[in-house]
Amino acid sequence: MSEAAALALMEARQALRPFRQGRLDSLCGVYAILNAVYLLAYPGKQMHPAAMKALFRRGVTILSRQRHLPFTLSWGLDPEPWNRFFKLFLPEVEAEAGFRIRRRRVFEARPGLMPWEVARTIRSHVDQGHPVVLILGGAYDHWTVIAGHSDHRLHLFDSYGYCWISKRSLTLDQHLHNRAHLLMPEATWAFERLSDAPA
Repeated sequence: MSEAAALALMEARQALRPFRQGRLDSLCGVYAILNAVYLLAYPGKQMHPAAMKALFRRGVTILSRQRHLPFTLSWGLDPEPWNRFFKLFLPEVEAEAGFRIRRRRVFEARPGLMPWEVARTIRSHVDQGHPVVLILGGAYDHWTVIAGHSDHRLHLFDSYGYCWISKRSLTLDQHLHNRAHLLMPEATWAFERLSDAPA
């Protein structure tokens, strides 16, 4: 566990406010990336809102070039187009942030995990200072960032204003209808800040 990275993430979640999307758009997949990077940059490379706005514009340009922008504005990004978008967006993000970012898949396809095991796995990444970017299927159908935890909750750094989700509400099994939030292995990623990007 990187205690310094974990402490920095905890302090960032308390000191910063997430960038918020419009009430009528569905660009949460873009905002989740930006908010995770905003957390990772704290405190040594705090990113000015103007830099974040420039990144947002670059992200919108990429979506437009991919011909995904009209659909994304109204309906959001499913995991597969989000992953394609992320690969194109990452070099822009790293150049602006000044450091490299590694993303790691949090789950393999293991639908048998109990909710507490799902939460424990996410918590282990957060405890290493790695915010978790994911789509919460089900009740929210929304990309967000998990950046902290307590006894019964996972704490969000969220573009729509959501603050937390219950650890008991999670599942990887799409056949379980008694859980509010369906997580998808292909759409649950831990972000790690690596060394500074080359100038």
